[in-house]
Formats: sequence, structure tokens, C-alpha cells
Amino acid sequence: MLTVKRGETELFFDDSGFAEPPYVYGPLLKDQVYEEPFLEHIRSLNRRGDYVDIGAHLGTHTVWFAQLCPSTHVHAFEPVNRFAEVVRRNITANGLTDRVTLHQVGLSDRAGQAVNQLSPEHQKGFVPDPDWAKEHFEIVKLDEVLRRQPVAVIKLDVEGMEAAALRGARRVLSRWRPLIYAEAHSPELVAEIEQVLRPYGYRATGKVFNSSPTYEFAAPARRGRERLRPLWHRLPAGWRRKLGRTLTRALRPKKTSA
Repeated sequence: MLTVKRGETELFFDDSGFAEPPYVYGPLLKDQVYEEPFLEHIRSLNRRGDYVDIGAHLGTHTVWFAQLCPSTHVHAFEPVNRFAEVVRRNITANGLTDRVTLHQVGLSDRAGQAVNQLSPEHQKGFVPDPDWAKEHFEIVKLDEVLRRQPVAVIKLDVEGMEAAALRGARRVLSRWRPLIYAEAHSPELVAEIEQVLRPYGYRATGKVFNSSPTYEFAAPARRGRERLRPLWHRLPAGWRRKLGRTLTRALRPKKTSA
């Protein structure tokens, strides 16, 4: 078990079953967390709500979000079975089973099935297993998973599928306007992500993190009555319908006698 302490909080990472420490675990041997300056930036923003880790890999970011950020809940998405098992062990090691949900599915703009061919770099550190290099897994839309939860932060690292995952999160983006951190390895991918986010008021902030470039996107804060919109969407659908009918009747012009 590898341990990193930040303030009074200890973060635990299960390293059992590895042929050698994977590259994401390397910094832990030096009392650091992988991409820690990036994670520290997110922590400093003090955003309260659900945090979404899309492409959780081994769960280092997931654990950070749950232990050191003001998250109400963390949703970790990792479809690859071997990686998901490590995420699950790290959730358990930190006593986070009630605060973190692991979703062993991929995300896109339509539901279906996918095949993942793992690269040698992603297999580094794991015991060789030829059958593991190719996996089938389920694809879902984020909107179908997170229906009423207020989302504060979304981090995406899904090997070029970031824009597709965001297209499947249109309702989440419109309702909650979470901060977005998306990895993109080319100007074309950045432009594609910007195109998806633009209708919701998002703009790139100019901040870029990590050796694998990760871009920050933010939407403007809600003003006036718009600030009530997230509260409205947190109400059960039945309540919203009843309130809607009541408001419609109250605002309907009254008939006047001739």
C-alpha cells in the first residue's frame, strides 16, 4: 500500500498485483500524486457538488476529488476491467464506498457497445495477459447516469473521445454548468470540444495543465432568476409538473365581465 499525506488527510493507493509500479503510481514513491499541480488547482477553486472523473484509470484523481475537494459525491467512469479493479481497490482502501460510485462503462453521445484495444503503454506495470488487451464494454450517455445531481466538476481523459462524451452530457451542461477539464492532443480536438461547449456559454479560460495537455473550460455564472434554475431541476419531476400547472393558472389573464 502506498500512502501520501496532505495536511491531516492520508490518501491510500493499493499497489498489489503489479509487476512494476505503473507510470501513474510513480510519483507516489516520491510522496507526490500524479498530475498534482492540476489537482491542487481544482481543489483551490472550492467547488461544491458532484465531481465526475471520466477515464478514471487507476483512481488517483478519483481519490483526490473525494478526500481533498468539497465534493458531495464522486462518479468515476472506467470501462477497462483491469483498471476498474484498481479503482475499486483504491476506493475501498480509503473508506470511500459511500462517497464514490464506480461506473464500469464508457461514455459517448449514443448508447451501444465498444471494443477497446489497449496500447503497451497502458499495460505497463500489469502482469502480461494477452486476453486482456482487447475488451468489449458498454457505452452510455452521461445524461442517462446523472439525472438530478448538481455537478461541479467534470474531468475527461478518454483518448480522443472527449467531445463525444460531452455531446452525451447536454442536459448536465445546460443545468449545472460544471467546470470542464478535457485532455486534447491536437488543435483539432480542442476545436471540436469548443464547438460542443459553445452553445452552453463555455469558453476556454486559457489555462492548460499537465504534460498531456488538459484544457479548462468555464461557463458564466447564472444571474437573476437564472440562479434558481439548478434548484428547479433538483425537484422531483412530479413536483415540477404540479408547480408548472399552478404557475400557469396564476399567470393566466383573468376574464373581465363586459
